[in-house]
Amino acid sequence: MEPNKTKGDSPGCLTHVVLYAVAVIPMYFASTPEITGNFHVGQQRDFHIAAVTQTKDANDATVVPLSLAYLKTGKVDLASVSFLLPPGDIKVQDTGHDLHKVTVLERHQDWQLVEYQFGNSHDSISRYRAFKDRIEPVSYRNTMHMGLFVGAIILLVPVALVSSLINAIWKAVARKRKASHVA
Repeated sequence: MEPNKTKGDSPGCLTHVVLYAVAVIPMYFASTPEITGNFHVGQQRDFHIAAVTQTKDANDATVVPLSLAYLKTGKVDLASVSFLLPPGDIKVQDTGHDLHKVTVLERHQDWQLVEYQFGNSHDSISRYRAFKDRIEPVSYRNTMHMGLFVGAIILLVPVALVSSLINAIWKAVARKRKASHVA
């Protein structure tokens, strides 16, 4: 037979759940900052850009993905592409199983503010100003990667220890209060 729970017993696993949420949310945002300059090599490789191939037939233009790193190599013939995107839904031509979502956030006469969301083994958001013959990187954010899962799992251990300590203190205080009320 289980003893009856009385007022003052510890909240039990609720402590763990609340502490975990309080810890994992800041961990996520601290681990996925938005970078606005000085992109390292990995970020340049993962910074995605949409380029429109220029053909003689305007109806034949396709949007292809490029990376900032590849663009910086100078191997892109800037006369054969434009970084200004057409109106409407933008379909990126890709042979793999990656997820691409390109959105023009602002359209101006000479440039556009573009957001490129990429998804595969990691998810990222690249924002840049697109001109006809160049781009200016604005920001990059890696929104999901395997390191986040590892960090979240490791975070379970200290949270369990702290919640056990909180519950033990809660129970000790409840016993003292109960003993003082009986006496």
